[in-house]
Amino acid sequence: MKFLPLSRLDIADHLVTPQEFFDIEGDSPALSLMMDFRQYRPRAISASTPALWAANSMASEQVDCKLVVDRQREFIGLLSQERLSEQSLIAAQTTLGIDRESLTAADLMLPRSSMPALDYGDLVNATVADLVATLREAGEPYCLVRDNAHRQIRGLISVREVSVRLHQQVSLKPKSSVLKMLDALG
Repeated sequence: MKFLPLSRLDIADHLVTPQEFFDIEGDSPALSLMMDFRQYRPRAISASTPALWAANSMASEQVDCKLVVDRQREFIGLLSQERLSEQSLIAAQTTLGIDRESLTAADLMLPRSSMPALDYGDLVNATVADLVATLREAGEPYCLVRDNAHRQIRGLISVREVSVRLHQQVSLKPKSSVLKMLDALG
């Protein structure tokens, strides 16, 4: 065993984020844009979390989404900043007939059954260009990554994060009215 040399930070050293780098291109591996739950603990909240608290928490943490879990910590949906918007809160209040303070993460989340998923095995052999084309065509801002061999939800891909890492806007194809209806029923 050997000891590694330690030093102190210099005043010029700064904290970096993935957005500062231009290392992702069309022919880069698609896996480079997946939040891998084997490497990073997924950001999750309880289904019973008050929606207003969730909105404040996500804003202060500067995250655009959180996974929603039930009492057994099983994934049941995804809560995004968009689903916590003023319009969404008003629509949920009207639909559910409850006051704003009573709305929960479960009331506003995108249900698990409505989320698209890619197979991890397919993503292993794909490029960023393949992934972007797939996300554009699907018209969904989030996509789960499922490891079929182990029956696991392995990761998450966010179109917003893909755009940030590519330093270009990834625009989504608008969903057809049939897909919007299915999402509403989801």
